[in-house]
Amino acid sequence: MSQNPSWFFQSLVALILLAPIWLLIGFFERNFKIHSQVFVVWYFLGVAIASAFFGGQGVGKLIPSLWSVTTILLIGLTLGGVANIQLFKAVAVAPNPGLPVAIANGASVLVFLSAFVLSRLLPNYFNSAKWDWYTFLGVILTFSGVGIIAIRR
Repeated sequence: MSQNPSWFFQSLVALILLAPIWLLIGFFERNFKIHSQVFVVWYFLGVAIASAFFGGQGVGKLIPSLWSVTTILLIGLTLGGVANIQLFKAVAVAPNPGLPVAIANGASVLVFLSAFVLSRLLPNYFNSAKWDWYTFLGVILTFSGVGIIAIRR
């Protein structure tokens, strides 16, 4: 029986595979005159296709209820759309493409704290979330790093 890889290993794989993408945004803009907004459209189309065929859920499970699909599309059209367009634009013009990525990844602090609070306030809707001073310190160090980057920009 095969065992699924741990969340930590999966996160490290994502880290390694995402790094070149942030570099390619500016590369395509500079060398092929493909603006970041065009890059993000084709990039996410590729992500959607790969997720559909290789995501492990099967293509048949890609369409849950109409209400769920509509809600997710609205979230993508608003929050996801604006966030990703702004991030891809910032990466294309930043003095270093890693700076906007680091700042945007400061969202991890909000996610970390919100996950814990929501898991306690609405346990029927949100999974339980671990919280201790050790992991919170790690998140605060991340947030501090983002703060230093923002100040030194």
